[in-house]
Amino acid sequence: MAAFIKFTPLTGAQNEDPLCYLLEVDSAKILLDCGWSDRFEPDDLTSLKRLAKHIDAVLISHSDIAHMGAYPYAYGQLGLTCPAYATIPVHDMGQICLYDAFQSRSEVEEFKVFSLDEVDAAFENILPLRYSQPFALLGKCQGITITAYPAGRTIGGALWKIKKDTDEIVYAVDYNHIKERHLNPTVLHKNTEALSRPSVLITDAFNSLNILSSRKHRETALVDSLAHYTKLGANVLLPVDSCVRVLELAYTLDQNWFSSNVPLIFLSYQSVRVINMAKNMIEWMGDNVTNTFSQRRENYFEFNHLRTYSALKDVLAIPGPKVVLASLSGLETGLANELLQLWAEHPQNAIVLTDRGHPNSLARRLYTEWESRLVRMDGQPLPTAPVQPNVYIDLEVRKAIPLEGQALVQYHERERERLTREALEASKGQSSIDDDDSDDDDGDESGTKDTLSTQFDVYVKDPIRSGGFFKQNQAFAMFPVFDSRKIVDDYGEAIDPGHYMKGEFQFALAQAAEEAKRPSTRMEVDKRPVISKPPSEYVTSQIRLFLGCVLVFIDFEGRSDGNSIKNILSQVSPRKLIVVHGSEAATNDLVSSCMSDDNMTKDIFAPTVGECINISSSKNIYQIKLTDSLVSSLRVERLDDYELSFVTGVVRTGKNQAGGNDGDQDGQPEDSAAPSPDDSSVVPDLVAQTTQLPTLDVLPLEHQKVHRPLLVGDVKLSEFRKVLQAEGYQTEFVEGGVLRVVASGTANAAPQGALAVRKLGLGKLVLEGPLSPQYFKVRRLLYSQHAVL
Repeated sequence: MAAFIKFTPLTGAQNEDPLCYLLEVDSAKILLDCGWSDRFEPDDLTSLKRLAKHIDAVLISHSDIAHMGAYPYAYGQLGLTCPAYATIPVHDMGQICLYDAFQSRSEVEEFKVFSLDEVDAAFENILPLRYSQPFALLGKCQGITITAYPAGRTIGGALWKIKKDTDEIVYAVDYNHIKERHLNPTVLHKNTEALSRPSVLITDAFNSLNILSSRKHRETALVDSLAHYTKLGANVLLPVDSCVRVLELAYTLDQNWFSSNVPLIFLSYQSVRVINMAKNMIEWMGDNVTNTFSQRRENYFEFNHLRTYSALKDVLAIPGPKVVLASLSGLETGLANELLQLWAEHPQNAIVLTDRGHPNSLARRLYTEWESRLVRMDGQPLPTAPVQPNVYIDLEVRKAIPLEGQALVQYHERERERLTREALEASKGQSSIDDDDSDDDDGDESGTKDTLSTQFDVYVKDPIRSGGFFKQNQAFAMFPVFDSRKIVDDYGEAIDPGHYMKGEFQFALAQAAEEAKRPSTRMEVDKRPVISKPPSEYVTSQIRLFLGCVLVFIDFEGRSDGNSIKNILSQVSPRKLIVVHGSEAATNDLVSSCMSDDNMTKDIFAPTVGECINISSSKNIYQIKLTDSLVSSLRVERLDDYELSFVTGVVRTGKNQAGGNDGDQDGQPEDSAAPSPDDSSVVPDLVAQTTQLPTLDVLPLEHQKVHRPLLVGDVKLSEFRKVLQAEGYQTEFVEGGVLRVVASGTANAAPQGALAVRKLGLGKLVLEGPLSPQYFKVRRLLYSQHAVL
C-alpha cells in the first residue's frame, strides 16, 4: 500500500542556507536535519518555530552546525520534544561542536540564545543508532522504519532510508564517494540492494557546478603552500570546524609535516576532547585506520607533530612561524576570528581556506575576494593559486572588557542582591512545602531523586529536627565506603588479572598504573566545559580591517563534485528526485542534467523554501477523516498487516460540518472537498492544513449503489501451491508457468480431470477445469488469499 507523502523545505532550498526539511508520511511529521548558521539568529527559524511542537521525529545526518545547530534551541525553547535519531559519532561529536560554539560566543558576548543545560538535555533525547540498523518508529510514526548508511565526509555521517509500506525514501545530502585518509566513501552507489531505485531520493546540488582535482593533488598543494609561507617566516591560519572535517586535515598534515621547527597547532576550546574522542571511534573510520590498529596497534590520531591548545595566549607565546588550525570555520566568531584580526594586515601571513563557509559569513566574503582575483591560464582559473587582495573589509567585533573599580563594585552588589532575592524566594517555597507535608512524606519521589543524584551514599536523619525526611534544610552526609578486601575465587585464591594477560596487554596495564600515579595535566574530557571568567561588560564595534595577507583556497570540504553527483544519481536511478541545498544556478544545472539523462526519471522537483510538494507514488491518495457513524458501519477485511474496507460516503468540508445542513441535499460529494494532490503551491500554514481535513460521512441509503465485489491482493503461484499442498492436493508446475492441481491419491488421473491455475497479467488469475466439488474448493481457497470487498 502506498503512503501519502509530502515534502516541504524549511530552509536550504535553491540556496546554500543550513539544511532543515519537513517530510510528512501519512500523519507522521519527520524533520530531516535541524541546521543553523553560526550567527545563531532566532529570526532565521521562523518556519521551525511554527512547526516544532508538531514534529514526531528528527533525523540528523552530520554533526556540524549546518545540520544540527538549531536542535538544542528547538528542544529547549520551541517545544520540540519528539525523539531524535543520529549515529553514535554524530551524537558525540555534535555535542562537542555545540560546546565549542557556545564557548566561542560566550567569551565575547552575553550569549543567551541557548545554554549548556539545553545542549545536554537535547542530546540526552537523541537515540544513537549504528549503520545498517533498521529501527521501527512508534507513535504517529508507527509503521515507519529508518536505517542509517555511511555518507562519507564526516565521521558517523549518515544517509537515511525511510521506509513505509511499499515506499522507500532516501535522504542523501553532503556525501562523498572518494575514500579519504580516515573515512570510507559513501555506499550510495554501491549498496544496490538497499539504496538503489528508491521511490524518492532527496539530494543536494551544493557542488553541482564544481569540478575537483584528485585528492592527492589537493593534499600536495596544501602541504607545499604551508611549507612555502612558513619558510618566509609567515604565520598561516586555517579556519576549520570544531570536530568533523578537521580530523581529515589534522591527520593529513601530521603525516606529511615538513619541519620539526614549525609547530602545527589545533586551536579550539574543545581540541583535547575532540582528539581523544576520535581515538575511541576507530570502528567508525575507514579500512586504513581499522587495519592499522588491528595489525600494528597504532592509532591514527596519536599525532607526532600536531599540538592541541585551547587558549589563544598560549599559541601567541610560541615564537617564530606557525600553522594554526583554529575554529570556527565561518570566521564569524571564535579563536579563528581573533587570529584573523591579528594576522590579516601583515603581507607575509597567509590564510588558507579549506571551506567556503555559509552564505553571508566572513569566510564566504574572503572566498569571494579570492575567487574574484584568481590568476587565470588559458581562460581557466588555477584552483589553488594564491591572491593578495589588499582591500579593507568592514567587520563587527565583539569584545569582553573586565570590569574595574566602581563598575566592579556595583556588579558585586547586584550579584549579592540577586543571590539574596533567590535565596529568599527559595526559602519561602521550602517553607510552604514543609507546612503542607507531614512526617509520612519520606517516600517523596522528588526527594529520592535529589538524594540519588548526589555523591553521597545516604543521608542520615537528624532526630532533633522535626519535619519530613527529605524536607530538612541540612542532613548529615555519609561518604561512600569502599571494600578493600581482595577478590578471591571459589577456592580462596586471590585473583590477579595481570597473570592472565600476555605481552602487550601486560605492558599496557603496567603503563596505565604508572600514569595513574602521576598528577594529571590534561583537562577532563568526559564532562562539559566549565566556563569561568571575570565579570565583564560586552561591547560591539565596527572596524575596517585591512586584508593585506595572502589568501588561498584549497577544497577540503569532502563533498562529491558535479560530475560524480550526476553519475551517482544515474546509478541510483530513483523513481522521483528532489533537489535541495544548492545555489539557484547549481540547482538548475543538476535538474537540467538529470532531465537530459535517458536513464533518469522525469519526475524531478526543485522546491523553494516553504513550497509543499506531493511526492506520493499514487496520485489518487487523499487525507480525510472518517466520522464515528461511518466507522461503526464498516465491514473490515484483513490482508496481511492491513485492514481494508469498501466505503460509500459523502465528503464534507470543515465549513459544512459547522453549518449543520451542508447543502449536500442530493447526497453527492462536493468536487472541491479534497485538495488535489498535484497542488504544489506554497502552503501558508502547514499546521492549519493538517488540522482542517475534510470528513467522510455515511451516504444516505437511497443514494447507495450495490458494487461488484473487489478482490484485493497479489497472489504468487508458488505461495498458493503451498496452500494447496497443505490441504492435501498434489500440484506441479507445467510448461508456461501453469500450476496443475489434482486431488490427493489421483496423481495418475487423466489430465482432462485436473485443474489449472494460470496468471495472465499483474493481479489477474484464471482457474480452469471441469465443474466439480474439487473446482469449487480450490476456488474458495484462491478467494481466501485475497481480501474480498
